[in-house]
Amino acid sequence: MKVLLVGHACSPRRGSELAFTWNWAWHLSQMHDVWVITHPQEKEPIEEFLASHPNPHLHFVWVTLPRWLDTWNPADPKSRVGLHYVFWQKAALREAKRLHVEIDFAIAHHVSWGTVSEPPLLWRLPIPFVWGPVGGGQATPPAFRQYYGPAALGEHLRAARIRLLPYRPALRQAVRRSALILATNHESKQTLMRAGASRPLLFLDSGVREEFLAEQVPQKRVGAELTLLWAGWLQRRKCLPLLLEALARIKELPIRLLVAGRGPLRKEWEAMTARLGLRGRVQFLGLVPYSQMPALYRSADAFVFTSLRDSFGSQVLEAMAAGLPIVTLDHQGVGAFVPPEAGIKVAVTTPPEVVASLAFAIRRLAASEETRTKMGREAWEFAKTQTWPRRAELMSNWYEELVHDRAHAARAETRGIRQPATTF
Repeated sequence: MKVLLVGHACSPRRGSELAFTWNWAWHLSQMHDVWVITHPQEKEPIEEFLASHPNPHLHFVWVTLPRWLDTWNPADPKSRVGLHYVFWQKAALREAKRLHVEIDFAIAHHVSWGTVSEPPLLWRLPIPFVWGPVGGGQATPPAFRQYYGPAALGEHLRAARIRLLPYRPALRQAVRRSALILATNHESKQTLMRAGASRPLLFLDSGVREEFLAEQVPQKRVGAELTLLWAGWLQRRKCLPLLLEALARIKELPIRLLVAGRGPLRKEWEAMTARLGLRGRVQFLGLVPYSQMPALYRSADAFVFTSLRDSFGSQVLEAMAAGLPIVTLDHQGVGAFVPPEAGIKVAVTTPPEVVASLAFAIRRLAASEETRTKMGREAWEFAKTQTWPRRAELMSNWYEELVHDRAHAARAETRGIRQPATTF
């Protein structure tokens, strides 16, 4: 089958959103001929990888914008991408139309960036269109906006915009013309349904790469000290302070926290660590190369995820692949997908209650090696179901069903028989 993927972010050497397009493309190309329209931000590592791993079934098409129209600088974290993405999607659609005339794709799939805030345009092609997994419908719980400081007003305005999104014509058009929509959390699913989607399916945006998943459930070392790992971009919505405040309540326990990631709040959060009396117990590692993350996960005893607003969090799945029990807030993607047996999910109520519950959860893990082992095994078992080859196989089955339904409907139409709508 000739498949067209569109994903602005794509890289074989990076994690999170940049890895999503790459992994869909690489693993689907084991079954189909795949063309990928993407931004050339990671063109060099992609071409280097393909030079050493030739794949005749995978083709990349680079789409850029004229310099006079494009103010986005991918090397600058402060550079705003919103308007760039609007214009880039239009350029990608023009290229998709040109390619379709030449190649005659069977199906089109928009995989990245997956957000309800900026709907895709690929549905304009005269072939079945798949959108997702898509997130962006989640919002920070109002009681926790205090952690945003001066950015709290912006977060409030974002939440208001999300509530209005279902009335946006562009979103309603994309929803109506999609043959299949995949949502990565309940909040985004509800936004899509309010926009007119009949049956969007819950489906993780993340997958497990082979190098992250051990063949057998990892055996953790036994020691007096509990090592916690937190990983992510150091920004307001990731809310590391919730964990720091929790650790300040259990200073009597031998606990060490590793913080992997970079971002604008490192100095502020390091100062908070010192204020809370946690100096020496919390280590800020900075940016850890993606190739070194599997070893870092294996060095920890548990993974803590405190994000106030996230579609899911690919780090959570990577930690589960390493057999780590998960301590997380019980909302959004992690609330929907992390099995209750694989960790401890804390109810999102008020900041003092959440901090107390996080402290209790960590105390529970510190007290029982048996609990950690049991939860870690359940986490690893779940991660095994989310490998990229398995996800690509499922996606391929959906593609074939959609293409079959489309062909069947076309044959019926020529005979004047009206067909029922798709099952999705």
